[in-house]
Amino acid sequence: MKSKHFFKIFVVIFINLGIASCQPAVPAQLQLQLYFQQQALDCQRSFLLAGQQWQLSQLQLYLADFQLNGQPALLHTDEQTPWQQQRLALLGTDCQSDGQWQLKFAGPLPKGELTFVLGVPDDLNHQNPLTAASPLNQSDMFWSWQGGHKFFRLELKSAADGWALHLGSTGCQSASVLRPPAVPCAQPNRARFSLPYQGEKVLALDLALLLADFTPTAQHNCMSDTLRQSCQLLLPRLLKENSDLWHLKP
Repeated sequence: MKSKHFFKIFVVIFINLGIASCQPAVPAQLQLQLYFQQQALDCQRSFLLAGQQWQLSQLQLYLADFQLNGQPALLHTDEQTPWQQQRLALLGTDCQSDGQWQLKFAGPLPKGELTFVLGVPDDLNHQNPLTAASPLNQSDMFWSWQGGHKFFRLELKSAADGWALHLGSTGCQSASVLRPPAVPCAQPNRARFSLPYQGEKVLALDLALLLADFTPTAQHNCMSDTLRQSCQLLLPRLLKENSDLWHLKP
């Protein structure tokens, strides 16, 4: 009798394992979430910075070339996800709409080292803006054919002032701003970040770490000009690889 009982248990386990193995693998997703001093941030929430209350008026950024354990992790593409291509996604909002916050991958992601680039890859950055496919066709995230795209656009507003940080490649040389450069730009201004991935659902970006000890005013705008004092402070923080600006949350 015991042998029959154990045989039945074995059959049930075998069947369950077979059913589980037939289940389709679920593609991974990551939700981008903004924080300021560990508090979730959106366009409706104000935060205190340099003695004033500020709000987001725009935060959009390109993330690209995802890898998991050194292997490409391609993004899902279809008509329902126009904010991303296989290699790149445009995330965030202009605060006139809900925006796009979800990274959708083409397949599941195993546990391991997740890496990605802040910025548009060089081979995609200087395409013809009139024929570029979404999401590289958003005009307010574009400088010129010569300069390419704005990789990161952060704009804030207070009751009395406004402030902006636009990150993109600089030192791009060509015959005119209407032509792509023949050689890489002198300051590509991209950074690759690496995070330990254990199946988390949220990719968090903490703006407080970027803006610490900084007073935003219209006179302190940063358009990726390394001669400006504001850029000298902020760009190294934004482009520091493996900085604490980024982390994964369950």
